[in-house]
Amino acid sequence: MTEGEKPGVDVGEADDIQVISLGDCPICGGKGTLKAMQYIHEIPYFGKVMESTIICEKCGYRNADVMILEDRPPKSYSVRVEEEKDLFTRVVRSKSGTIELDEIGVKIEPGPAAEGFVSNVEGVLERVRETLLMTRNFKKQEGDEEAVKKVDEILQYIEDVKGGKKPLTVKIMDPLGNSALIGEKVKSRLLTQEEIDSLSLGPYVKVEPEEGSEENPESDS
Repeated sequence: MTEGEKPGVDVGEADDIQVISLGDCPICGGKGTLKAMQYIHEIPYFGKVMESTIICEKCGYRNADVMILEDRPPKSYSVRVEEEKDLFTRVVRSKSGTIELDEIGVKIEPGPAAEGFVSNVEGVLERVRETLLMTRNFKKQEGDEEAVKKVDEILQYIEDVKGGKKPLTVKIMDPLGNSALIGEKVKSRLLTQEEIDSLSLGPYVKVEPEEGSEENPESDS
């Protein structure tokens, strides 16, 4: 599933927020109504992150992202959720992070409108549940009972996971190194180059240097 999900930036106490004026809104054209709110804080046992939200005060447009403020290589993080306390595993997801929930076959790939957030596994499951409920309504209106049944099965599995009755493997991968899972049971490894190349960058674009762009050093005459 490729998403542009609702904002999930936790900006903490108001005194910690830096507000930056960005000028006019590209969506509604509001004059001087676009602002960015940035919040830098430290996640224990992990490091500093910056959560930012862009908001238009006129039309309500908003977009959120998360950036890790320390150099981290592209990694794959995974955790096996087996009991209720595992639901509190921290999730740092930037706009370029891909999330996979293995046992229910859900893959959240970042699209052009993807949002970053800091949450936990339970919060991710709630986001997935809300999306599935919307999908269920569409399929029911279309009369696709088979699809409705499949969605109901996934929804029930999610409830069982939240109740500690069934396991779930949660993974997050980010080719830019800006996403992570944080917790005692979390395992991580470096992404291979093949994996990096296959992952979506979300709204970001990879720019390759042009051939011959480097200047040749002048030779001594």
